[in-house]
Amino acid sequence: MKKSLLLLAFSVVATVNNFKAQTTWDFSSWATNATGEPTAVVKNNLALVPGPATVTNFAIVEANTATFSDSYSATKRFKLNGGGFTSTGVNTTPTQRYIYFKTNGNSSISVWYKNGGSGDRTLYIGTGTAILASKTYSNSSDGIIYTYDYVGPATDIYIYGDTSLNLYKISATNVGTTVLGVSDVKKESKANIFSSGNKVYVSNLESKHTQVSVFSANGSLVKSLNTSVDTNFEINAKGVYFVNVNSEAGQKSTKVLIK
Repeated sequence: MKKSLLLLAFSVVATVNNFKAQTTWDFSSWATNATGEPTAVVKNNLALVPGPATVTNFAIVEANTATFSDSYSATKRFKLNGGGFTSTGVNTTPTQRYIYFKTNGNSSISVWYKNGGSGDRTLYIGTGTAILASKTYSNSSDGIIYTYDYVGPATDIYIYGDTSLNLYKISATNVGTTVLGVSDVKKESKANIFSSGNKVYVSNLESKHTQVSVFSANGSLVKSLNTSVDTNFEINAKGVYFVNVNSEAGQKSTKVLIK
């Protein structure tokens, strides 16, 4: 009898010790973000990294409905808007448009997502230098839930695609405190951006190759240009716009009002 009770107690302790709390990032609960993230940031222990200065539309959060096989109904999507590596890069090492989180060890990871267009598209889960798992999917109409069980020591878990993917929810167990790496952080540009009437002015540029992108309040790209000198341009429709400046010197995003 005592032996049975001892075994039962051991079983209960083992179950408690093996239990790992689950963290869920449900993008339907995130605030709408029409311009995305111009610089790397951590939100609720999820790192969002656009990468080089030329990336201007990563991490847009917008209204979009989707229903998945587990009856989860989404109302917003998080857009990668491109692949996690360039055409000259390698799929094992994401350099742009990726997200990651810290796991303290073994972790059960699930991703609710859709392809951002037609044709085969691949979701990657990796360590930043090696691929742990991947899923190639060709259906752009129906969402998919991809689950991977990581077994190993504490590490950062990276999620990215070979091209545009739309994420709706991510869950993982045993999540730790995520800290941005040195290579993730980009400097803030010292450019001055302001509007007067229907004109936008961009000055104090530090780089000979600066990309200026203007987005409407709903996230649509309305103007894009490259410049090496201070510049100004007109926007004919009244409203609120977001002006993104990107160069090797840094990145900056400013809201302006066109009257």
